[in-house]
Amino acid sequence: AATTSPPPMDASDLRALAKEREARQRPAAAAATTSPPLPDSWRAKPAPSSRGAMPSLSGAHRSILLARMFGVGLHLLSPLFWMLGFGRLALLLLLGGVGFARGGGALVHGAVPPMLRETERPPSKEEMDAAAGAGLYCVAGVRNFGPNLASEWAMALESLAFVCTYGKKNCLTNEMYRGELSLGKIAGLVWGKLREGVVRC
Repeated sequence: AATTSPPPMDASDLRALAKEREARQRPAAAAATTSPPLPDSWRAKPAPSSRGAMPSLSGAHRSILLARMFGVGLHLLSPLFWMLGFGRLALLLLLGGVGFARGGGALVHGAVPPMLRETERPPSKEEMDAAAGAGLYCVAGVRNFGPNLASEWAMALESLAFVCTYGKKNCLTNEMYRGELSLGKIAGLVWGKLREGVVRC
């Protein structure tokens, strides 16, 4: 028996089939593009607030930085006197170093020679208060002891170099500030000039 072929579909039937196929594909495509929710641990964390961050001593008044240097120097002498049996003096040096570092900027400004002043204006009360709350010599600074100690030491070396070069004005200035500063470098350069009989150049 002869087989009968299905009747040809007209344009309206083709459009109906196309719409039906699109309807079936649309949920699958939506499911593929919709990603599952991220776990809470993967969610982006908000940026940490800078409120409460430690203030910086960068750009502080030169006399404040010199006072910090003297404070560090007193703290280096304190254990030496303690080992020699001068306990009370060691304690005084320790406390004096803290006081000098926190609030000795104005006193240093009036005591140092003019060549060690970057400006004739003494540090203001606001500058002194800001410096007292920065670095190692405050409660927050002690909590972050290691980095703040390294920062205080670096600032003390820079201030010592400033003093030994008479405010970056003598013949040691170029050699002193070439490369990194260290206590050995500063002492070596100063001793080299003294051994040559040069006190001021």
